[in-house]
Amino acid sequence: MIFVICTFVMTGCRLTTPGADDSSHDNSLSMDETSLSDTSIEDNDDSSADASNSLIGSADDLPWESPMADYVPDSPYSSYISFVSGKVITKWDDEYFSDYVTGKYKYACCDLSGDGVPELVILYQEGDKEKIITFSYDEDDGTIYESLKRGFNSECDYISNNGFVLLYEYEDTDGNITCGKTEDENYTQRIHVRLSRGIKDIGDSLFLWEREAGSSEFEGPSEEIYDQIMEMADDQVTLYEGVNPEDMIPYLEECEENFENSYEDFKLFKQQGNGLFYCNNSDIPDNEYKDAESAYEAFINDETCVRCEYVKEPFNSDFSYVYGDKCHMSSLFHPENSQTMDSHLIDCGSDGSKELVVDITSTLSPETIDYLYVISFYEGHLYLRFAGQSSSRARIDIGDDGYIYSSGSSSAYTHGEDESFFDSNVDFHFIYVLHVVCSDDLKEYFPEAFEISGAGEGSTIYIYEIDGEEYYVPYGWDEPRDEEDYTDFMKACVECGITFSTQEEVDALIEEKKAEYGF
Repeated sequence: MIFVICTFVMTGCRLTTPGADDSSHDNSLSMDETSLSDTSIEDNDDSSADASNSLIGSADDLPWESPMADYVPDSPYSSYISFVSGKVITKWDDEYFSDYVTGKYKYACCDLSGDGVPELVILYQEGDKEKIITFSYDEDDGTIYESLKRGFNSECDYISNNGFVLLYEYEDTDGNITCGKTEDENYTQRIHVRLSRGIKDIGDSLFLWEREAGSSEFEGPSEEIYDQIMEMADDQVTLYEGVNPEDMIPYLEECEENFENSYEDFKLFKQQGNGLFYCNNSDIPDNEYKDAESAYEAFINDETCVRCEYVKEPFNSDFSYVYGDKCHMSSLFHPENSQTMDSHLIDCGSDGSKELVVDITSTLSPETIDYLYVISFYEGHLYLRFAGQSSSRARIDIGDDGYIYSSGSSSAYTHGEDESFFDSNVDFHFIYVLHVVCSDDLKEYFPEAFEISGAGEGSTIYIYEIDGEEYYVPYGWDEPRDEEDYTDFMKACVECGITFSTQEEVDALIEEKKAEYGF
């Protein structure tokens, strides 16, 4: 997705000088505004007329009466407190806060990922370099992870209350990069607008302006977009100073107390169209309809949009959004890029109401990819509830009743599958998640046992996750292993406290879970 965004924004207009003017702008900005091409979609005159007969009008309902209107995510602050107190480590890196930051620092909590859950933002010195590092909270497993790490220059860079970081850098002819501004045209100057939605120093690049060495002009989005970014960047986050990690705790405790109120303020702010968006094209109305069929038809004909609140995304999805995005068909479907589109209705939870599945097939890359979207109708409007993709390495199949089967591989020695479903409210639930791990990949899951014996031959472990509990089933050459047939690695697992289950025991749990939900 990052590649697509960067390609998108670099096709815009030129700037002769970097600098915001005093003109006023609408306080919202979307990636859609950088697009220069119109996507054509076939219209059916008769169906369009039928849809318009069921059109109530353009939406101005605030706050949204949505399927997730009462949802409040878990607060991240207790986990941040544990993290800065040295009680927990980061996911993937296995590092304590003190491993990242020592000495004086500046800090704040603000949303830089577009979901309303604030990141912990730290400015600090690493040698003679100033750095920004952000930590995000993963609600699914209750962990903290490093989501952005970049060089920073407090003299010109900004952390905006509108949910992004503005970064300047310039590069000499030897490829050396310095954080900051320069008027020297012998250097390549770049201006980045980033979110902390990635891992480590990657992040999401929303906008990029670049002035190549020897040029006096910047390439990138239009001057109007530039001015809007600079205006929003001026609304800067207030940073506080600390010396010891525990200096942050009173601030984090206060944020914890105000989390629910601040989250409601965030939702209303975004529903009003404020801040940055991936996709919020004002040319496509957010209409209100009397019935689902008319709304779905209008969406397919590019006559209305779908709202993005909390879109369930499987691990292999590269769909990106921020809360309040409004996607339309021409932002998802690009027939000029070797794409075809199909759609059909399903009945999640078998309650009689219909949901729309849009399947966009792309043959532009070396392999065929299917992009799948599940859309529901609620109180006159459309909401995107699921976004995923299928390919040769990761397959998703959605049944007519909303039951989902997924399978895929993440390496030569790890593959998996899961079964899940949408209930009658189009809420997503897992039945189980399975990881099948063998050979050297066993080290990641069972490091102590691996150190004792290594994987050896014929050791495969099926790891099931059901209702938050893990169950381990030992396999050898595609057959379950009985205790008397355990390999040395399996015996080492038992020695390290791993309890194995039989496949029959796990199958019974899965069937019990399916029956609980009516499958």
